[in-house]
This record gives sequence, structure tokens and C-alpha cells, in this order.
Amino acid sequence: MTDNLKKVTVSTPLTLARLRISALSTLCVAATLIVLSPALANSPAKIGNVNADRVAADTDGANWLLNGRNFESHHFSPLKQVTDQNVSGMGLAWYMEVDSGMGIVSEPIVVDGVAYISAPQSRVYALEAAAGKLIWKFDPKVRLDQALNGSYSARTNAGVAVWEGKVFVGTGDCRLIAIDAATGKQIWESLVCEPTQTGITNAPHVAKGLVFMGYNGSDDGVRGAIAAYDANTGKELWRFWTVPGDPKKPFESKALKEIAAKTWPGGDAWKMGGGDVWTAITYDPVTDFLIFGTAGAGADFGELSAIRAQGDKLFAGCIVAVKASTGEYVWHYQTSSPGLQTENNHIVMADLAINGEKHHVAMTVPKHGFYYVLDAWTGKLLSAKPIVKVNWATSIDLTTGRAIEVPASQGGGKQWTVHNWWPMSYNPGTGLVYIPATDRKPNSHAGVETGEWMGQTEGKLIAWDPVNQSERWSVQEEIATNGGVLSTAGNLVFQGQGNGEFAAYTADTGKKVWSIDTGSAIESIPVTYSVNGEQYVLLPVGWGSGSRLFAPSWTMGTPRSKRGPSRILAFKLGGKVPFPTPPDIVPPVPKPPVQTADEATVAEGEKLYKTFYCDGCHSPHLDGSSAWVLNGAIPDLRYAPPDVHAQWYSIVLAGTHWDKGMPGFANPPKFAFPHLRMSTKQADAIHAYVIDGAWKAYTGEHAAETTDPAHKK
Repeated sequence: MTDNLKKVTVSTPLTLARLRISALSTLCVAATLIVLSPALANSPAKIGNVNADRVAADTDGANWLLNGRNFESHHFSPLKQVTDQNVSGMGLAWYMEVDSGMGIVSEPIVVDGVAYISAPQSRVYALEAAAGKLIWKFDPKVRLDQALNGSYSARTNAGVAVWEGKVFVGTGDCRLIAIDAATGKQIWESLVCEPTQTGITNAPHVAKGLVFMGYNGSDDGVRGAIAAYDANTGKELWRFWTVPGDPKKPFESKALKEIAAKTWPGGDAWKMGGGDVWTAITYDPVTDFLIFGTAGAGADFGELSAIRAQGDKLFAGCIVAVKASTGEYVWHYQTSSPGLQTENNHIVMADLAINGEKHHVAMTVPKHGFYYVLDAWTGKLLSAKPIVKVNWATSIDLTTGRAIEVPASQGGGKQWTVHNWWPMSYNPGTGLVYIPATDRKPNSHAGVETGEWMGQTEGKLIAWDPVNQSERWSVQEEIATNGGVLSTAGNLVFQGQGNGEFAAYTADTGKKVWSIDTGSAIESIPVTYSVNGEQYVLLPVGWGSGSRLFAPSWTMGTPRSKRGPSRILAFKLGGKVPFPTPPDIVPPVPKPPVQTADEATVAEGEKLYKTFYCDGCHSPHLDGSSAWVLNGAIPDLRYAPPDVHAQWYSIVLAGTHWDKGMPGFANPPKFAFPHLRMSTKQADAIHAYVIDGAWKAYTGEHAAETTDPAHKK
């Protein structure tokens, strides 16, 4: 290793300690404390010193104090040492490898030369931002054996928040934890959601001495809410439920009783749940509102699926504004329609002139592809246009706010453009918003067994004019799903892509002016900051996010980028560290066991694979990671070693791997799917389907062995 090769390797072995979670605990869990670095020891200010005054005064861009950098969530930096004219001279300053089977998707927070970054299973790292040296690591010891949704949630974490000397992180088992920013030791924890139902994947958000936290689970029938906690004590101060609960119990708020309840069908419709606040949270200092987006109405399986298309079901599929201090309802705008539930992601605040009139606005792009501009004070719709051609609606009525939908008989309502949870970036200088989008277009994967809902896709980076509601420029990308966007005053837009490329484009024209092949799929959020007068661009990499578990892998990475390592990369002008190009090691498919089942049984196993939601973690159609990846990841079943096939009943029925997040379906624990009970015959059929997929992968590698008599059909 050369002298200037600043490399730190962090070992994170998968240890699943059993913790008893309480609503408020000061018990300290393991935190690995490294020698206090000069970045902390010599700092004259309080470590992790973030408050409202400091955020308001942060005009030079030296820090990245909040998710989105400012309260308005612009994901824009005023730094301009790195520009479109000199970015070609940017190189690697330092890197750190993270020992994790899942990639890192989080947005770093950088305060006074210290970067705080979360990783899968809610582990948190504090690093010297100028050198990459590890200061401390915190491991909350997330339990994976409480809920299937919690096991899924624990595999990804979108980031941390920092406020007045504390670092906050949400966990896959429903806890919100406060960590001392200087030492990495736990201060308090609070329970946010029910760990036998779901978990947290999102980053906390902070303002006014409060920590705002939601959770995920709409797809599994979990009832959504967002709650506010005292940053000093962890005490829950208010909770806004986004959908009504059991009608036999009192309503938790006036808004639920007078607005939401009447929009839901009767009977057992309330059991559908949904409306989870799992990602889109923005505090607006102008209105003093907390403005957040909700997911659609809940579970679409079983007896509840028939009522999914009935009624508005408020506040599911909405943008909602509440008073930040109290959680009192102010306004809502629904982007979903009864027949087409959608999720709402990243909300950006700005001051714009719409039709010649100045407005303070909230802007968002839900998954269905329309760009909404709402008045931040009232929620009134000011404009709405699709960012690309969509087939589910022709327009949005500005008077009623309702979509003019295309009837299903005319091909509408089946596919739409996706702006996923990865954030866009608003550049006040150009007046443009840069949107990471997935566009439903014909491509080479059409007709391939990749899951109908993700067929025919391509990735795009779109520069959008929110005043004129028109595209200024766009870049077509190789992979459908790509990372978040950062724009800077240096006339640059940075984005990482699923194929491993990290690129910079000119903010005004979209010309690519710099790129590097990282060798790892990128689904994170880049940030920029300066230390000692040098501007850095910081980027976590590695194939991660919850989408890795349930979406076709080709939409998120190439075969090579999926295999790339999890790392944290820092770039700067004149960076001289040789880039550690990862070796591309292709793991062989183990020879599968003899296939004894007939084609009908294999076909039945494919159906049962979906019925028991195996595709929710092991990806649809066995399209997974192409490796038996452990260490926190969900392994590709096609690559199962012989001992796993031999223990099939023990794992799938008896639940011997429940501590790793795999429940036993003969008598599953209470979670979102209590109606599921798997028989031995059903387990055999699913196993036959897995063996069939393994043989297809094996013979694809060994074409000469396609006549192997062990592969009977």
C-alpha cells in the first residue's frame, strides 16, 4: 500500500443479539469507539453542533447539516471550487470499505469535518471527512426475527440526522436511537412502530428540537403514522395517524374523524391500513409546517384486495401539512385516485413565480410521473404536468385536483413513470429541478421473465423547469433505477448510476463532463462539503435498497456492478489516491440436486413462490444477486449450496433461520401475513421451482452439461 493510499477496512460481522425493546431506554448497546480523532478533540465547538440558527447561517456550503442540506431539501450546494471547467481534474481523495453484503444507500451528513453515514442494519459510522479515518462505529444490534417486514427493513437504511450533539438513526426493528456525536455511545431509544409488524428504513428529520420519524409497511397492511420526539429525551410529543384505525375505538385526531373516515369504505376496510410515511418528510421554516408524503392504501392481497379501488381512502397517497410543533392538521392534497394508488416521495420547498404571481411552494413528483407544484400555505394545486409521456392520465384538473384518467379499456392505468424515493435536486441559480426517473419504455428486456410491473423500463436524469412545467434537457441511462442527485453552484449535477458510473453533468445543458466507473451499483445520495478550503464530493456505493429484494435485478445493476463492494468514496480536485478497481469474481452456480418433480409441480411452485411472498425478499422469478451472499444480504436461491437443499424443511417450515430474518411457514410468527400456513407439499413445490431455476442457471454456465441426466424434466 502506498503512503498516500488512505484505506480503512471496517469489519461488521453479522451478530444478531436479542434485545428487549422498550419505549424509552437508556441502555447502551455496543458501539466501537476508536481513538478520538483530531477532528473531534481539537474542535472548539460542540461536536455535532447543528441547530436552527446554524442551518440558517450555513450559506457557504462547508457543511452538509441536514438531509437535503437545508430545511427546504434542495440537495444543492453553493460550493463552486469544483466547476464544469475543472471537474475533469477531480480524483479519489480517500475511500473506506464496509464489510456488508448489502450496499449503502444513505445520504451522509457532514458537520465540522466529521461525516456521519448509516449502513445496512442501521449501523452508523463517524469518519474524518478529510481523510476517511474511522472515529467510531455504532451497531444497534437490530433483531431480524420479529416481523418479515422488519427483516426486509433492516437490510437498508437511508441515513441519519444530527442535532445539538446527537446523531439519530431509525432501525429495522422500529426503534429511534440517539447517539452521542462525539463518542458513538447510545443516549436514548424510543419505539416508533410495532416491531412485530414492520420497521424503519428512512432517515430521521430534525427541526425545532424535534426528531420526526415515520416507518414503512403500506404494502403489508401496516397503518401509517408520523411521530415527533424530543431530541433531548426521546419522549414522543405527538403522532399523526395517516389513516383511520379500528372504528370501535376513538379517533386519534379531529382530522381522522371529520375528514379521513368518511372517505373509506365500511366493514373491514380499515384493516387495509397504509398511508405510511416512510421517506418524504420536509420541514418548512417559512410556514413552520411539517410537510410529508404518504404511500398508498395498504395491502392488496387476500380478502382486502376487492376494496382497494373503492373511495379516496384519506390520507393515503397524499401530501399532508401539519403544524410542526403540535402535529395539528393544516391541509392535504391527494395525488392518488381510487383505482390507482401511488406513493409520494421527496418534497422540495421554494419560492416561484407561477403565472406571474409569487408563491411559496411545495414541489413533488409521485411515482405516477406528474410534477406537482402546490401552494405551501394552503395545499392548493398551482400546476401539474407529466415529466414524460404517461398512459394512465391525460392531465390534472387544476380546479378539482383530480386526474383525467385514461380508461383501462384504452390501455390506461397499467404503467407509469416512476420518480422513486431517491431525491431530486433544486438549483436556485438555474431554476431547474434535476429528477432521477424511471421511464416505462420498450427495451431489450420486454417479454423477459422480470415481473410485469417493472417491464419495459429505462433510466433518465431529467432537468425540469418547474415554472414552465417543461423539460430543459434529459440524459438516458443504461440502468432503470439510479441514485439521488446533487447539484452545485459550480454548474454541476452529480448522480451515481446502477451500472456503477458516477458522473457529473453541466447543470445548464446536461453535457457529461466527468465520470468514473466505481465497479459497484450506486443507489445512494452524493453530498459535497469543504474542509481546510478543499471541496470534497462524498458518495457511498454498493448494490442496496429495499428494491434489491423485490425488484428484478437487471433494473438496478449490471452483472458486474451487482458484485461490486460496499464502499464510501470521497473525491476532490487533484485527488491522487489510485482507484481500487474491484476484481470481478463471478461465483459459480453449485450443481443443483436431482430434479424429481414434474413440470406441473414446478409451475405450482412458481405460483406458491408468489403466494408466500418469497419474491418479496428473494426477488421475482429468481432474478437475484447471482451469488450466495450472506453477511446481511438475502441470498440468491439459485446459488443455494447442498446443505441448504438438505435442510429445506428445517429452514422453510420449521424456521431454523428465523434469527436471520427467514420465518418458518409451517407455523409462522405473527406478522403481516397471519393467514399463511405452508404444507409439506407446498414446500416441496416451491423447492422444485427453486431447483428448476438453479438448473437453468447451472446449464447456462455449463452448456456442455445440458444433457446431464440429473436434470430431469
